[in-house]
Amino acid sequence: KPEIFLMDEPLSNLDAALRMEMRSELTRLHKRLGSTMVYVTHDQLEAMTMADRIVVLNAGKVEQVGRPMDLYHHPRNRFVAGFIGSPPMNFIDGTVTAVNGTAASIQVPGAGALQLDVEGLAAGDKVTVGIRPEAISATPTGVPELALSVIPHTVERLGLHVIVYAQFSGAALTCLFGGDPSLPEGEALTVHIPLSDIHAFDAAGNARTASR
Repeated sequence: KPEIFLMDEPLSNLDAALRMEMRSELTRLHKRLGSTMVYVTHDQLEAMTMADRIVVLNAGKVEQVGRPMDLYHHPRNRFVAGFIGSPPMNFIDGTVTAVNGTAASIQVPGAGALQLDVEGLAAGDKVTVGIRPEAISATPTGVPELALSVIPHTVERLGLHVIVYAQFSGAALTCLFGGDPSLPEGEALTVHIPLSDIHAFDAAGNARTASR
Protein backbone atom coordinates (compact mmCIF):
# COMPACT_ATOMS: atom_id res chain seq x y z
CA LYS A 1 0.00 0.00 0.00
CA PRO A 2 2.43 2.69 -1.16
CA GLU A 3 1.64 6.32 -0.42
CA ILE A 4 3.08 7.47 -3.75
CA PHE A 5 2.89 5.87 -7.20
CA LEU A 6 5.41 6.88 -9.88
CA MET A 7 4.28 6.31 -13.48
CA ASP A 8 6.48 7.05 -16.49
CA GLU A 9 4.39 7.27 -19.69
CA PRO A 10 2.43 4.08 -18.90
CA LEU A 11 0.01 4.50 -21.83
CA SER A 12 2.42 5.55 -24.58
CA ASN A 13 2.40 2.20 -26.42
CA LEU A 14 -1.37 1.70 -26.41
CA ASP A 15 -3.70 2.39 -29.32
CA ALA A 16 -6.03 5.41 -29.11
CA ALA A 17 -9.13 3.54 -27.92
CA LEU A 18 -7.32 1.61 -25.20
CA ARG A 19 -5.45 4.75 -24.12
CA MET A 20 -8.76 6.54 -23.56
CA GLU A 21 -10.13 3.58 -21.59
CA MET A 22 -7.02 3.39 -19.41
CA ARG A 23 -7.08 7.15 -18.69
CA SER A 24 -10.52 6.65 -17.17
CA GLU A 25 -9.42 3.50 -15.31
CA LEU A 26 -6.36 5.17 -13.78
CA THR A 27 -8.45 8.17 -12.71
CA ARG A 28 -10.93 5.89 -10.96
CA LEU A 29 -8.05 4.00 -9.33
CA HIS A 30 -6.56 7.23 -8.04
CA LYS A 31 -9.87 8.28 -6.46
CA ARG A 32 -10.37 4.85 -4.88
CA LEU A 33 -6.86 4.54 -3.42
CA GLY A 34 -6.50 8.16 -2.32
CA SER A 35 -2.75 7.93 -2.94
CA THR A 36 -0.51 10.49 -4.58
CA MET A 37 0.35 9.66 -8.18
CA VAL A 38 3.25 11.31 -10.00
CA TYR A 39 2.56 10.73 -13.69
CA VAL A 40 5.04 11.60 -16.45
CA THR A 41 3.63 12.17 -19.93
CA HIS A 42 4.33 14.02 -23.17
CA ASP A 43 0.61 13.86 -24.00
CA GLN A 44 -1.04 17.09 -22.89
CA LEU A 45 -4.48 15.43 -23.23
CA GLU A 46 -3.51 12.93 -20.52
CA ALA A 47 -2.22 15.74 -18.34
CA MET A 48 -5.34 17.87 -18.77
CA THR A 49 -7.86 15.07 -18.19
CA MET A 50 -6.14 13.17 -15.37
CA ALA A 51 -4.24 15.67 -13.26
CA ASP A 52 -5.25 17.65 -10.19
CA ARG A 53 -2.10 19.71 -10.71
CA ILE A 54 0.28 19.86 -13.65
CA VAL A 55 4.01 20.58 -13.58
CA VAL A 56 5.15 21.67 -17.04
CA LEU A 57 8.83 20.87 -17.61
CA ASN A 58 11.02 22.21 -20.41
CA ALA A 59 14.61 20.94 -20.68
CA GLY A 60 14.60 20.14 -16.98
CA LYS A 61 13.20 23.55 -15.96
CA VAL A 62 9.82 23.96 -14.28
CA GLU A 63 7.91 26.42 -16.45
CA GLN A 64 4.63 26.47 -14.51
CA VAL A 65 2.71 24.57 -11.84
CA GLY A 66 -1.05 24.72 -11.46
CA ARG A 67 -4.44 23.22 -12.03
CA PRO A 68 -5.15 22.18 -15.62
CA MET A 69 -7.62 24.97 -16.44
CA ASP A 70 -5.46 27.61 -14.73
CA LEU A 71 -2.61 26.68 -17.09
CA TYR A 72 -5.04 26.71 -20.02
CA HIS A 73 -6.46 30.15 -19.29
CA HIS A 74 -3.38 31.77 -17.74
CA PRO A 75 -0.19 30.31 -19.23
CA ARG A 76 2.92 31.90 -17.74
CA ASN A 77 4.81 31.89 -21.04
CA ARG A 78 4.67 30.92 -24.67
CA PHE A 79 6.01 27.41 -24.05
CA VAL A 80 3.17 26.54 -21.66
CA ALA A 81 0.61 28.21 -23.93
CA GLY A 82 1.79 26.10 -26.87
CA PHE A 83 1.87 22.85 -24.91
CA ILE A 84 -1.54 23.11 -23.20
CA GLY A 85 -4.46 22.87 -25.64
CA SER A 86 -5.29 20.77 -28.69
CA PRO A 87 -4.98 21.87 -31.44
CA PRO A 88 -2.14 24.04 -30.13
CA MET A 89 -2.33 27.81 -29.82
CA ASN A 90 -1.68 29.97 -32.87
CA PHE A 91 1.15 32.52 -32.62
CA ILE A 92 1.30 35.71 -34.71
CA ASP A 93 4.07 38.32 -34.55
CA GLY A 94 3.25 41.92 -33.79
CA THR A 95 4.71 45.22 -32.57
CA VAL A 96 3.49 47.50 -29.79
CA THR A 97 2.89 50.95 -31.27
CA ALA A 98 1.44 52.74 -28.22
CA VAL A 99 0.70 52.10 -24.53
CA ASN A 100 -1.68 54.05 -22.30
CA GLY A 101 -1.74 52.53 -18.81
CA THR A 102 -2.58 48.88 -19.44
CA ALA A 103 -4.14 49.55 -22.85
CA ALA A 104 -1.76 48.73 -25.69
CA SER A 105 -2.12 49.12 -29.43
CA ILE A 106 -0.42 46.20 -31.19
CA GLN A 107 0.18 46.29 -34.92
CA VAL A 108 -0.36 42.85 -36.48
CA PRO A 109 0.58 42.53 -40.18
CA GLY A 110 -2.55 41.92 -42.20
CA ALA A 111 -4.88 42.72 -39.30
CA GLY A 112 -4.16 46.33 -38.46
CA ALA A 113 -4.09 47.63 -34.88
CA LEU A 114 -5.17 45.31 -32.08
CA GLN A 115 -6.18 46.80 -28.70
CA LEU A 116 -5.24 44.63 -25.71
CA ASP A 117 -4.83 45.08 -21.95
CA VAL A 118 -1.21 44.23 -21.14
CA GLU A 119 1.39 44.55 -18.40
CA GLY A 120 5.07 45.42 -18.70
CA LEU A 121 5.15 46.40 -22.38
CA ALA A 122 6.25 49.63 -24.02
CA ALA A 123 5.92 51.18 -27.47
CA GLY A 124 8.33 49.54 -29.90
CA ASP A 125 8.38 46.18 -28.15
CA LYS A 126 8.13 43.06 -30.28
CA VAL A 127 5.34 40.76 -29.14
CA THR A 128 3.69 37.49 -30.06
CA VAL A 129 -0.10 37.37 -30.13
CA GLY A 130 -1.54 34.02 -29.03
CA ILE A 131 -4.94 32.80 -30.25
CA ARG A 132 -6.41 29.43 -29.36
CA PRO A 133 -8.12 27.65 -32.29
CA GLU A 134 -11.30 27.16 -30.24
CA ALA A 135 -11.51 30.92 -29.53
CA ILE A 136 -11.99 31.57 -33.25
CA SER A 137 -15.54 31.89 -34.58
CA ALA A 138 -16.83 31.82 -38.15
CA THR A 139 -19.51 34.39 -37.22
CA PRO A 140 -19.34 37.75 -35.37
CA THR A 141 -19.11 37.27 -31.61
CA GLY A 142 -21.07 40.35 -30.51
CA VAL A 143 -18.23 41.52 -28.24
CA PRO A 144 -15.05 43.54 -28.91
CA GLU A 145 -13.17 41.33 -31.33
CA LEU A 146 -10.42 40.93 -33.90
CA ALA A 147 -11.58 40.06 -37.42
CA LEU A 148 -9.19 38.32 -39.81
CA SER A 149 -9.54 37.38 -43.46
CA VAL A 150 -8.09 33.89 -43.97
CA ILE A 151 -7.88 31.34 -46.80
CA PRO A 152 -8.71 27.77 -45.68
CA HIS A 153 -6.55 25.17 -47.43
CA THR A 154 -7.51 22.05 -45.46
CA VAL A 155 -10.80 21.26 -43.69
CA GLU A 156 -11.02 18.26 -41.36
CA ARG A 157 -14.62 17.34 -40.56
CA LEU A 158 -14.75 15.28 -37.37
CA GLY A 159 -18.51 15.26 -36.75
CA LEU A 160 -18.64 17.11 -33.44
CA HIS A 161 -16.35 19.85 -34.74
CA VAL A 162 -14.31 20.99 -37.72
CA ILE A 163 -10.61 21.83 -37.77
CA VAL A 164 -9.64 24.36 -40.42
CA TYR A 165 -6.03 24.96 -41.45
CA ALA A 166 -5.75 28.35 -43.12
CA GLN A 167 -3.31 30.98 -44.31
CA PHE A 168 -3.34 34.46 -42.83
CA SER A 169 -0.97 37.12 -44.14
CA GLY A 170 1.58 34.46 -45.07
CA ALA A 171 1.32 32.66 -41.71
CA ALA A 172 -0.50 29.47 -40.72
CA LEU A 173 -3.67 29.72 -38.64
CA THR A 174 -5.61 26.78 -37.18
CA CYS A 175 -9.31 27.24 -36.37
CA LEU A 176 -11.63 24.92 -34.43
CA PHE A 177 -15.34 25.36 -35.16
CA GLY A 178 -18.21 23.50 -33.52
CA GLY A 179 -20.71 21.55 -35.61
CA ASP A 180 -20.34 21.18 -39.37
CA PRO A 181 -20.34 24.66 -40.96
CA SER A 182 -20.05 25.09 -44.72
CA LEU A 183 -16.43 26.11 -45.32
CA PRO A 184 -15.29 25.77 -48.95
CA GLU A 185 -11.55 25.23 -49.25
CA GLY A 186 -9.59 27.92 -51.03
CA GLU A 187 -12.23 30.64 -50.58
CA ALA A 188 -11.71 33.68 -48.36
CA LEU A 189 -13.29 33.44 -44.91
CA THR A 190 -13.59 36.12 -42.23
CA VAL A 191 -13.03 34.77 -38.72
CA HIS A 192 -13.67 36.52 -35.42
CA ILE A 193 -11.78 36.35 -32.11
CA PRO A 194 -12.97 38.05 -28.89
CA LEU A 195 -10.24 40.39 -27.61
CA SER A 196 -10.69 38.89 -24.13
CA ASP A 197 -9.49 35.51 -25.48
CA ILE A 198 -6.26 36.83 -27.03
CA HIS A 199 -2.91 36.42 -25.26
CA ALA A 200 0.24 38.53 -25.58
CA PHE A 201 3.84 37.39 -25.01
CA ASP A 202 6.96 39.53 -24.97
CA ALA A 203 10.15 38.89 -26.95
CA ALA A 204 11.41 36.54 -24.20
CA GLY A 205 8.19 34.51 -24.37
CA ASN A 206 6.74 35.72 -21.05
CA ALA A 207 3.00 36.31 -20.79
CA ARG A 208 2.12 40.02 -20.75
CA THR A 209 -1.65 39.87 -20.92
CA ALA A 210 -3.18 41.87 -18.05
CA SER A 211 -4.85 39.82 -15.31
CA ARG A 212 -8.37 38.79 -16.27
